[in-house]
Amino acid sequence: MSEEDTPTPMLPVEPTPLASSRWWNDRLTRWIGGAVAVITALIIGSVFVPAQWLGRITPGQSLVDDGAVALKPGSARSTASRVTVANLDVFEPEGEILFTTVAIDDQVTVWEWVESEVDDDIELRTHESVFGTRSSSEQRERNLQMMQTSKDSAIIAALERLGVDAVDETGIGFASVVEGGPVDGLFEVGEVIVAIDATLITSFESLRSFLDQVEPGDSAVVTLEDSVTFSRREVEIVFGEHPDGIPGGFIGIADVVVRSSDVDLPFDLSIDSGTIGGPSAGLAFTLTIIDILTEGELTGGHSVAVTGTISPAGSVGNVGGVGQKAAAAHDEGADLFIVPIESLEVALEHAGDMPIVGVATLEEALEALAALGGQTSELALEIPGEPVAQ
Repeated sequence: MSEEDTPTPMLPVEPTPLASSRWWNDRLTRWIGGAVAVITALIIGSVFVPAQWLGRITPGQSLVDDGAVALKPGSARSTASRVTVANLDVFEPEGEILFTTVAIDDQVTVWEWVESEVDDDIELRTHESVFGTRSSSEQRERNLQMMQTSKDSAIIAALERLGVDAVDETGIGFASVVEGGPVDGLFEVGEVIVAIDATLITSFESLRSFLDQVEPGDSAVVTLEDSVTFSRREVEIVFGEHPDGIPGGFIGIADVVVRSSDVDLPFDLSIDSGTIGGPSAGLAFTLTIIDILTEGELTGGHSVAVTGTISPAGSVGNVGGVGQKAAAAHDEGADLFIVPIESLEVALEHAGDMPIVGVATLEEALEALAALGGQTSELALEIPGEPVAQ
């Protein structure tokens, strides 16, 4: 073998400082890239992973156990475009009345759970506290039914306030009887209360007025009428004590409705609520109807958010999710938020710098609008060819 063919022995080569630096940089880059990928995956996963899984990993975290529900600020939407009037002049307002909603999510993710810990406007509740014993779909159907009743009450309340007799009220019906209550086993669903002793009962107000005058333990004779056959019977009852501590007598009926028949009017009035359910837009729709059927600016040209149920006689009832609705109204830039008086404190906690007014009646809501500069005096509707009710 020639000298040229003799292999040159291979000697170990020590890495230079530059090569070592590159090796560590490569490793560090891969580690950082991996960490970023893991963190990104966790963040993305938290948007989709149900928080209930966390409740199984960390027992005792009741808010993220199975059935957790998130209440979030929903929307504040104008009502004027949802009210349609035919065969009667209307007055398009410059200001607007907004009805407010709550976004309900019954599939709470880890991300939403984290949000609820840092955002006071997001509230986690148990499924039962929001839906009762009903499923989400059953609650949805119930809310749509309640919205329909609310719209009917809004139309009646608005027209009555404008001096138009919209319905004839003829009694009080009920969809259920309180178990263990004073009339459990005595009243039957499908019957209508038409009198107590010698007092005619035709409306919520006449029933409430009678109950305010009696005490738990007092007795009375209730006249019931079958809603189908119109046959009547009399039942003696003993009034109980209201479970919520309300003064007066307690009968123990639930899901109460007024039996009424529409008066034939020379115009048509309807409300399109779309897919939105629940009764809390009643007051907002009532004010909207009054606004578009009368001259002048009921809101003084302002944007006014409103929530609260309404009875045909104009009583404003409490609603849920007022904190989330206040946040939605604030985000929409409302100049004022009108809420049921019972929810005033809750609304103030979420309203920021937005003014809040609590009301118990339609009249008080109109007074709040007058204080804002709204034209609320001499509200009346003159129907061509028809006398205005006095």
